[in-house]
Amino acid sequence: MEFIFPISMGFSILLLVGIGIMVKYYKAYWLISGYNTMSKEKRKKVDIEGLANFTGNVCIIMGAMMLLATVMIMIGQEVLGGIIFTAFIPLSIYIIVKSQKYDSNTKNPDGTMTKKSKLIVGGISAFLLLTTIGIGVLLYYSNKPPVYVIENDYFKIQGLYGEKIPFEEINEISLEDSLPKVISKNNGSSLGSKKKGHFSLESLGKAKLFLDTSKPPFIYLERNNKLVILNCDESEETEKLFHDLQAIVK
Repeated sequence: MEFIFPISMGFSILLLVGIGIMVKYYKAYWLISGYNTMSKEKRKKVDIEGLANFTGNVCIIMGAMMLLATVMIMIGQEVLGGIIFTAFIPLSIYIIVKSQKYDSNTKNPDGTMTKKSKLIVGGISAFLLLTTIGIGVLLYYSNKPPVYVIENDYFKIQGLYGEKIPFEEINEISLEDSLPKVISKNNGSSLGSKKKGHFSLESLGKAKLFLDTSKPPFIYLERNNKLVILNCDESEETEKLFHDLQAIVK
């Protein structure tokens, strides 16, 4: 596939780094969310120079992370890029907790955090942590190869987006060395060359994929005018699966 650096992502990176530089070096405190809406009394209780330096550093680091993650995805390292993007969540938790250091409005007279602030920080952190776990689980199962099982009357595809296909519904089966260009993902998982779920392909239209596009050949299986394309980790395994299925379908 052809990769072009996304303009929207490039704009986001430049904007984030620009905000970091403006806040850190040019005292553009009005760009700091929360501080710009505080009353004058509350602003007096904020270490604005410390907060601005921290916020500026964070924005620049996050911009660099976004750039690195985008480049990784562009060169086909989607898993690594996804991990870097996922790292934004624990980083966000750190930012929320660390930023409280500069705001005395969230502290009791003895310096401890108020109960309300603890509940807010704890709730947001818990939500972000659960989100991180969910994304991690999704990445794990997306990267896990499907398992193919031939039963008496069914061909079963186990794993993410798997299904059970009755042999009587299979109209045609073929083994091909090439795969049309994947145009878009409709409802599925795409980690580099590994595709699972519903996609749109050039010249073929919609198809359900369970394959690694870098490892031909591919089994084309048509069932009730619906196309399923799949393969195994090794070409020999794909060829064996094809012959086993072909013998049954015939």
